[in-house]
Amino acid sequence: MASIFKNPKLAIPKSKSFFSTQTQTLKQNPPTPTPFPSFKAAKSAIISEKNPEKLAQIFQQCSHFPTFLRHRPIYHLSIRKLARANRLDLVDGLLKTQKLHAQNAPALNCEGFWIRLIMLYSNAGMVPQALQTLDELSQKRYSNVSEKSLCAILTVYLNNEMFEELHNCFKTMPLKLGVKPTVVSHNLVLKAFVKENKIESAREWVEKMGVSPNIDTYNILLGAYLKNGDENGFDKVMKEVLKKGLEGNLSTYNLRISRLCKSKECARAKKLLDEMVSKGVKPNSASYNTVIDGFCRIGDLESARKVLDKMLSDGYVLPCSFTYYSLIRSMVKEGEFDSALEMSMEIIKRKWIPPFEAMEGLVKGLVERSRSEEAKQVVEKMKKRLKGDALESWKKIEAALPL
Repeated sequence: MASIFKNPKLAIPKSKSFFSTQTQTLKQNPPTPTPFPSFKAAKSAIISEKNPEKLAQIFQQCSHFPTFLRHRPIYHLSIRKLARANRLDLVDGLLKTQKLHAQNAPALNCEGFWIRLIMLYSNAGMVPQALQTLDELSQKRYSNVSEKSLCAILTVYLNNEMFEELHNCFKTMPLKLGVKPTVVSHNLVLKAFVKENKIESAREWVEKMGVSPNIDTYNILLGAYLKNGDENGFDKVMKEVLKKGLEGNLSTYNLRISRLCKSKECARAKKLLDEMVSKGVKPNSASYNTVIDGFCRIGDLESARKVLDKMLSDGYVLPCSFTYYSLIRSMVKEGEFDSALEMSMEIIKRKWIPPFEAMEGLVKGLVERSRSEEAKQVVEKMKKRLKGDALESWKKIEAALPL
């Protein structure tokens, strides 16, 4: 089978057979035994290592751990660190070695293994190598190729903002791979239009794409209109969703909540939060935090606190630093210094770093109310919590405070 990529810009350079070359290399330099007693030790070494050469060596030495091979985050972290160091040669070497190790393993006959390699190359910005990997899979047919492979290569183009190539790929690649695009791959084309900020083209694509849109399709459109501040466009899409009887998911509710909070309709947003819980859609931290932050921005601290209480009682997610930062900023702004002082202590207790502008306002507010001792305690606690540049920045703020 000829190469599926005819674009001369993306041509795959002719070279020696990958497997034969790498086999010779491995025979000459057999893998050294891993110096790490466990996967945990290997993971810790990769996270802390700053030298690209040593990182690649650690990766290679530890790639025989079964847990290591299954742990996707450590793969992504390693490739990202090497790419940031501009050592794409090391990235290519490591991923080619992964193919070699899998030569006689079941993984080689798994489409997911090849897609994983494609996405790792993509994350490093190595688009030609990602395409080469798909080309190798499609020509040698190590496994059956499905729409997942089409979606992988569309995602490569999408993540690397190669929109023209993405649109051309969608026109030609399904036939070459022998797959039929479903709404999943159509949605990736839709995302490309949105990333290009071609909202009208995105809307037209949904109307003519030839498959039934799903809730994810409409979520992409809702997100585009929300980002552009087009409330009318957002509401029209939402009416279409309701008319079609599509059930909203977490993303749908979060987008609707954001739209209402942006227009200061926080009470309606709170009702939506209650609705999603009643319908069995589990909120995430963004669901609660958007409503809390919305109430804080309009100065309704009482309602914001009630949402925090609900967040704690519902038990789906725990409050994060953003939750507390929104509240303390609003408390200082509204002059509720007792509450802000209590909140600042809670933030420091959780080993977070409170927002400087809020803490500066808190200290000034306490001093103005003749509570200098409490203000000094806040300053000292901040100094104990900070280090490096953050500490120096706080010292500058401290020097200007009326203590």
